[in-house]
Amino acid sequence: MNSNPSNAEKFDSVSDQTTATTTHTNAINDSETAAKPRRRGRPRLGKAVARDLSRDEEILRIAAEVIWAKGFSGAKLGDIAAAAGIVKGSLYHYFDSKEEIYERLFRRVRTLSDFDGQGVPGSSARKRLDYFLQAHLNVSTSHPLEAALLARDMVRMQGTLGEWARSTPKRHAGTIRQLVIQGQKEGEFRATDPDAIAGVIMGILAHVPHWILEAQPSDPEAVAREMCEFVLAGLTNNPPTRD
Repeated sequence: MNSNPSNAEKFDSVSDQTTATTTHTNAINDSETAAKPRRRGRPRLGKAVARDLSRDEEILRIAAEVIWAKGFSGAKLGDIAAAAGIVKGSLYHYFDSKEEIYERLFRRVRTLSDFDGQGVPGSSARKRLDYFLQAHLNVSTSHPLEAALLARDMVRMQGTLGEWARSTPKRHAGTIRQLVIQGQKEGEFRATDPDAIAGVIMGILAHVPHWILEAQPSDPEAVAREMCEFVLAGLTNNPPTRD
């Protein structure tokens, strides 16, 4: 009697061994995949942004542009995904919700806007106002989109975000008013209504980011410096003359 396995039996044995090996390999691959942290892909289509940004910061910048174009209420996740060149579902690799995008933008704007406007203690009112104007204009020239969102949209929002957005311009106007009064007492600034002057200056500052986004000047820092000099010259009792 022939005790050697048949060809069919040999095939079944090899097939069983192959199946077992494949199952073991797949189990190893699955465990390695589960152990690795989720990697976020960079959007490769849509509007180009600075490549030195992190992946989520890149999409956040694109989201800010979409919100600026459509408004907070009008911007949809699908709009942001389309502008970034990714499918809508991929946004959840970066943000859990539309509200998280707003929260991230809010934290960025708040960080930029919560600067110390008093300058060097003990210095003249003119120098301190110059410091304040430069700090404010630096935000507008380096981050015009965020500054414009604050002035246009965030001030109309409800809740903590809206309250902070409305209180920030008031706080800045109060700083300008105090410095104008101090400058008048020191004899540097001409006698004018400090409340009216503070309102005019705040109106100029609020318009700057909008103008930068629309006009896109080649050297916004130089223009900001000229605007600062213009404001100070209008306040000074004896403004310097140019040759």
